[in-house]
Amino acid sequence: MQGVRYIFPVFLFTLWVLGGCSRRDILDDYPVSGVEISLDWDGVADQLPEGVRIIFYPKDGKSKKVDTYLSARGGKVKVPPGRYSVLVYNYDTETVQIRNEGAYETIEAFTGHCNGLGIAGTEKLVWGPDPLYVVNVEELQIKKSDETLLLIWKPKLVVKTYTFKVKAEGLQYVSAIVGSVEGMASCYCLGRGCGMKGEAPIYFEAGIQGDEIIGSFTAFGVLEDMVARAARGMVKMNFAFVKTDKTVQKVEVDITKVIADSGGNEGENEEEDPPMEIELPIEDEIKVEKPDNPSGGGEGGIGGEVGGWGDEEEVVLPVK
Repeated sequence: MQGVRYIFPVFLFTLWVLGGCSRRDILDDYPVSGVEISLDWDGVADQLPEGVRIIFYPKDGKSKKVDTYLSARGGKVKVPPGRYSVLVYNYDTETVQIRNEGAYETIEAFTGHCNGLGIAGTEKLVWGPDPLYVVNVEELQIKKSDETLLLIWKPKLVVKTYTFKVKAEGLQYVSAIVGSVEGMASCYCLGRGCGMKGEAPIYFEAGIQGDEIIGSFTAFGVLEDMVARAARGMVKMNFAFVKTDKTVQKVEVDITKVIADSGGNEGENEEEDPPMEIELPIEDEIKVEKPDNPSGGGEGGIGGEVGGWGDEEEVVLPVK
């Protein structure tokens, strides 16, 4: 009986050894390699974002993607060996949202509709995007290694800011201006690295300075085929002037050629980054018609119904 007392502990030890080997084999079958991401912001942003999201999309379409968050400078990630497409972008934006993130080819940035402005007609518009910085890597091979793979990437600002001045007559009769731009990219495909047409025109604020209307808007650049279609007048600025008597006058300005000539088109010179802030030289002037009751009964502010964008007769101004 005394010999039997040793059989059970030996049996448990054997199971432990076999179990340990089995577990080690499983870990060997599913190894991970250390990857260190270093993000170079020199000349890209004066103020760093709060942090970035990084997604490793497996090229085989079967493995699980690696999705994590890092500081703006980067950090270390454990990734199984394999072939990947990789995306990095900052997540600290107010207006930019992400959708269709299941695949590298479909993940897309967009902005929501302008709800809550209290101005009729703006519910048909979308917000301009906040600064969005992106790194997209079509293919990355990660090998099984005990050494950390160092990757140094430079983010790219994919949102452009367009500023403008437009001379105008009759601005003394204007109490508010509602502006939008139509035909610019209000969505962005992160994997392909290109702007896309969105659901609605992009809203922007505009003000009055002397005899000029001044303002700016942001967009994910121009549409891919916009320059090829420049002669068709595909980009325009819409102004709705709310007058002192609460009536509304709408004007459309064709800026297709101005945009095409602005130097903000991607791909023209791969060695130089296009400017991120672009001034649009719009010439000639808009005329705001004198209202029947210029004083407006002593009440200023926004009161007119600003709806039906594009339904009024188009007023095309010559631009250069």
